Amino acid sequence: MKIDDLIKSKVNSEVSDLRGWVSSIRDHGGLVFIELRDSSSKIQIVLDSENVDIDTFKSEYYISVNGTYIKRDKSMINKSQQFGEYEISADSYSIISKSKPLPFQIEDSIDTDENIRLKYRYLDLRREDMKRNIVARSNTFKSIRNSMDSLSFLELDTPTLTKSTPEGAKDFLVPSRKQSGSFYALPQSPQMYKQLFMISGFNKYYQIAKCYRDEDSRKDRQPEFTQLDLEILNGTPDEVRKTTETIVKELLDNVFSIKVDVPFRDMTHKYSIENYGTDKPDLRIKETIEDLSNIFKNTEINFIKSSLENSGFVKGFHTPKIMTRSEIDALDELVKDNGSNGLGWFKIENSTVSGPLSKITTDKENEEILKLGDGMLLFQSGNMEIYQVLDVIRREIFTPVDTYSFTWIYDFPYFEVENGEIQPSHHPFTSPKDTENFIEDPNNATALHYDLVLNGSELGSGSQRINSPDIQRKVLEMWGLSDDDIENRFGWFIEALSYGTPQHAGIALGIDRIIAVMLNVDSIRDVIPFPKTQSGLDPLTNAPTIIDENELEDYNLKYIEVADE
Repeated sequence: MKIDDLIKSKVNSEVSDLRGWVSSIRDHGGLVFIELRDSSSKIQIVLDSENVDIDTFKSEYYISVNGTYIKRDKSMINKSQQFGEYEISADSYSIISKSKPLPFQIEDSIDTDENIRLKYRYLDLRREDMKRNIVARSNTFKSIRNSMDSLSFLELDTPTLTKSTPEGAKDFLVPSRKQSGSFYALPQSPQMYKQLFMISGFNKYYQIAKCYRDEDSRKDRQPEFTQLDLEILNGTPDEVRKTTETIVKELLDNVFSIKVDVPFRDMTHKYSIENYGTDKPDLRIKETIEDLSNIFKNTEINFIKSSLENSGFVKGFHTPKIMTRSEIDALDELVKDNGSNGLGWFKIENSTVSGPLSKITTDKENEEILKLGDGMLLFQSGNMEIYQVLDVIRREIFTPVDTYSFTWIYDFPYFEVENGEIQPSHHPFTSPKDTENFIEDPNNATALHYDLVLNGSELGSGSQRINSPDIQRKVLEMWGLSDDDIENRFGWFIEALSYGTPQHAGIALGIDRIIAVMLNVDSIRDVIPFPKTQSGLDPLTNAPTIIDENELEDYNLKYIEVADE
């Protein structure tokens, strides 16, 4: 019998074989109080101390109780629990399974090292907040499948043993025993396979897909993660966005009881960068970046003058809050940690401008600064590189309102410069907006790409796909691949594009990240049942492990010594 089943029970009715874990034990002289917990709820068990040896009970023993379902005295009611008005007056009990001493307490908000929690994840998942997270995950899958079914999508699966292709991160490789010296790769995404479904003529595809990327973990990344993948034959970016909004709206309502309005806001990549400093803007913060260049157009402040003379600009924020020197110093250290040479600032108070730079500002500059009103003027000067720092400042000094603020970001540049090399801003299967001029002038091309952002977190990315084998080959060439590399890695896919490929578009939404954002947890590891650490280890199973050399011989592999660098 589960505790939730007591909802159907009448007061003073008999209860038989109620099972659960001993959550806590209290000895009050003649009575012993046990808080019993199962997967559904909690309830208090009361035993006569004459009929029980309290030393036989320990935390997390799994027991069965027989007794009577009664109402508590008014003074003993616990309004924070579902069954806080009731308790079980136990006649008898039995211990089904004992527990070793616990590595940590099974309670919410525990201050325990995460590696210990992951090592004993099966205990960690007994905690109410963790159980809530995993139940929300299950309900998320259910809501998604219901939405996709109502939208006439087919749930189609794709291989998890596939070909290694460059998609931005390192692959996890799997050696083939039968094909000596050859390796499969675990998919970083089902990207090319879902495009094959479009080439095959399936109208609407979706999959709740496992994806694998061998990259450093962060709070919002895991080497193994789950995403909702969808693709629409003859679909347009607008159709994909509208479909996504329907799925997300229903998900938030069904699982998190949150109502949101659609359509979501949208903005170009350029607008987002210039106003928020990032392509993942947190729109709960209403303040935007201000252009201050006009204030300093005739300045003699050397670093500002140099920026303006080199086609740069001065941008920042005015905040009415007067900051203390320690707050200014802390913000200065923060911007330095994010690539800046330091924080530019003026304090405006009692019709006076102060700060290190105020000694060399002109009367005209001070006059313009005073017009902003009392508070702080915080700024950076330079070119595009200052936007990242401005984003950091904005998030640090302004407080977001408590809401859910979605936006679409679109019109991304097709290419970006990374480490001195031109790379596609996203994966190389995204269609350029202007296919006619793309090959002649790719550096100024715009991508038919769109990101969905919520409260500063990217929830998903999508695009209209390339359906021309010539353009696909050109993009891969510009990615730096030789003709041989293109043929060896993507020849099969370009061949498929050569047989009358329709236009198609899609998106992938990070399910782990969506759940984490909606539950307001710090890390996606808290919404994944059995995650890896930030270094990619599994403390529960100790994976990855060293493989016995005899097993390696079956794959014609062997260990080699690598000299220390």
